[in-house]
Amino acid sequence: MSNKQLTIIKSENVNMIIADTPKVYNENVLSNDKCNAFGKALLRQITEQGMTDELDQQAATFIEKARKTVKKMNDKRSPLTKLFDKIRTEFTSLENDIDPAKSGTVAFKLQVCRNTYAAAKRAEEERRRAELQRQQQLIQARQQYRIDCEDAITRKANDLAQAMADELRKIYESTTLDNYSGNYNHLKSVVVDVCLDETQVPRTLLLSQEEQQAIRREAFAQMEPSLVQRITSEVERQRQELLDMIPSRKQQLEAAAKASAEEAERIRREMAERDAAEKARQAQEQAEREQRERAAAEMRRATTEVGNLFDQQATAEVVTYQPKTSVKKKITVLNPEGFADILSMWWSNEGCHLSVEDLNKTCKKMLTYCEKLANDKTNPQFIQSEHVCYEDVVKAK
Repeated sequence: MSNKQLTIIKSENVNMIIADTPKVYNENVLSNDKCNAFGKALLRQITEQGMTDELDQQAATFIEKARKTVKKMNDKRSPLTKLFDKIRTEFTSLENDIDPAKSGTVAFKLQVCRNTYAAAKRAEEERRRAELQRQQQLIQARQQYRIDCEDAITRKANDLAQAMADELRKIYESTTLDNYSGNYNHLKSVVVDVCLDETQVPRTLLLSQEEQQAIRREAFAQMEPSLVQRITSEVERQRQELLDMIPSRKQQLEAAAKASAEEAERIRREMAERDAAEKARQAQEQAEREQRERAAAEMRRATTEVGNLFDQQATAEVVTYQPKTSVKKKITVLNPEGFADILSMWWSNEGCHLSVEDLNKTCKKMLTYCEKLANDKTNPQFIQSEHVCYEDVVKAK
């Protein structure tokens, strides 16, 4: 501020304040004492005797003299206090010139630059996180869809194997003495030919139709050989078991044909019970296998989800420089009706809990406006409410 030195900040000005202030102050103290002494005596007389026309006129005269005394006292001290105020202003201007809270200062402008940069960095980080989340969601969607495809293909293969086994079982169970040769030759000549078609899986909205189709095809191509081999082996094993069992069934049928009605019924009942038990055993094995496969699929899903969570956390921890920020909400009122909503929220959360005194201070401007409407000489307006009353305030002139 060496180039901003003002004439006001000079030793003679300071000396003038030091020299004149006691004199002016003592004179004003004397004026204050005399004015108060006369006024208190008049007030005491009114208090003791009551107001009369003569005392009212004396009070009016005193009030007018008090006003003139205040002006005289102000005129005496004004040059000193104005000079002091100017000196104080020079000191405060030095502070305000570098205060970051004051608009227009270099520090304030730098803070604006930092705020803009911090907002841009925060937006960039939010975009980065959003893109990261989107990429992780795509990865997870692909992995989960692959597991769904594998699960669907496995279920379809199991259903096909069960259907082929049931067909062979029907041939065996439908065998009679009349069709034994035909059924035996049928079982013997059956060629197990497994043909798996590509399985359709419910779509997911995160992946395109082309990507889903590619995942299905890849899963099918990788799983088909082993599934065909497994189904062929299982169905062939069952076919051989039925071929080994069908001669015994013929013997039981022949025994039933030669036996009495009661014995024949017993033999047929035992055959039916064995067939039912075999069906139950196969159904139990099928159910247990499907349960194991479902559990394995769920385990793969859970493992994939956990792995994705770790991947997200590891990627999110790659942090670039971020300025320290304080993010607060600021209200922008879009139209006048918005202020009604603001007042409503303020009243419901704070205003309704304040005292009448605090509300008078807070709502001073609104009270003054409503009083102005009530005191309008041409068109007075009043609030019609049981919670508000108007009082006349009489003031002597």
